[in-house]
Amino acid sequence: MNKKYFLYLTIPLLLNLVSCSVLDVPLKAYTAAKEFAFPAGEKLNWEQVSIGMGPGANKDFPLTVDVVIVLKESLVSKISNLSAKDWFQSKRNFIQAFDTHLVVKSWELAPKDVLRIPAKMFGDERIFAAFAFADYLVLGDHRVRIDQLEGVILLEFGDDSFAAFGKKKN
Repeated sequence: MNKKYFLYLTIPLLLNLVSCSVLDVPLKAYTAAKEFAFPAGEKLNWEQVSIGMGPGANKDFPLTVDVVIVLKESLVSKISNLSAKDWFQSKRNFIQAFDTHLVVKSWELAPKDVLRIPAKMFGDERIFAAFAFADYLVLGDHRVRIDQLEGVILLEFGDDSFAAFGKKKN
């Protein structure tokens, strides 16, 4: 009786396991095909990024500027909630933990400096967000989301804050 009872329990269990793996293969194929046909994220529509430091920017001290490209959707909320101070304090940890999911470009500029960066420097991957952070001496968020801007991206840095715009060519 025990053998019969064991067989009655084992056969349905085995059939269930086999059928799950059979259904799992088409689901994985569908997911892969969907990602190929309709990849997640957006391509940046940038021609160039222009960074301009105003006279007296950051109380006449050099200013570190980071452009952070986010390649993983789950990181967007984590990074968008960081102030510049938090970003610069935890930057190394983020890069080590998510090295394949972030592109970080950094520059240090003095007041009155202008820097033009070609768009190809930021890659051509599909992204989920892009942020600019500035390490000002004064407290504040000093963070701007820039992925929706198009054309020539202008980052203009003043005494204690900055602004970002996109300038499309006509």
